[in-house]
Amino acid sequence: MRTMKIKLKNKTKATYIVSVNEEIWGILPAKILRFFSLHPDIENDLPETEKNKILLEIEKYSWDRLLNFITYRERSTRECEIFLKLLPLKSDLIEKLLAKAIELNLLKDKRFAEMLVNDLLEKGKSKQEIRNKLCEKKVNSEIIENCLNKQFSFEIEEDLLNINLDRAIRKYVSLPSEKRKEKILNYLTRKGFSYWEVKEKMEEKEI
Repeated sequence: MRTMKIKLKNKTKATYIVSVNEEIWGILPAKILRFFSLHPDIENDLPETEKNKILLEIEKYSWDRLLNFITYRERSTRECEIFLKLLPLKSDLIEKLLAKAIELNLLKDKRFAEMLVNDLLEKGKSKQEIRNKLCEKKVNSEIIENCLNKQFSFEIEEDLLNINLDRAIRKYVSLPSEKRKEKILNYLTRKGFSYWEVKEKMEEKEI
């Protein structure tokens, strides 16, 4: 009977990284590994007839972990891919689970981007800050620009500049006039607002 060489390495106190013939397949909790009579820290022989069974258990366990990751808050597809890689999980199972999540409408980058933009707008974040956050979440650049173009208007950008300018004024209220102007200007340009837009708005407010 042909066998596979399986090694188990501690991931946490209760879970183990499963390697088959030197290739990492994924992780499983100790209680499932016991059903296969597999033991940590030694090389185990497992009949090839058990291959599909252990793969299925890894897939089921990884799917549960992915669901927990997704339901905690909305995620981008790339975030989920990175999460699965770090479990770790073999690449073909990563592709399979991501495809399943997308098919079930659990993952949708456009929806994720729109929700994140709305949330950040409510917090008074600038357009550039929001773009940076979406890039950080690994959202496709085309989706980012489409979403920003849809959500932003001249009026919204004007309101955001006013909100952030008021915050900056309060933040640096105790400084001497010239130092306060310098700090406010630097603060707002770092947030992605145009130097000349900020300068004009400060003059308009006689700062």
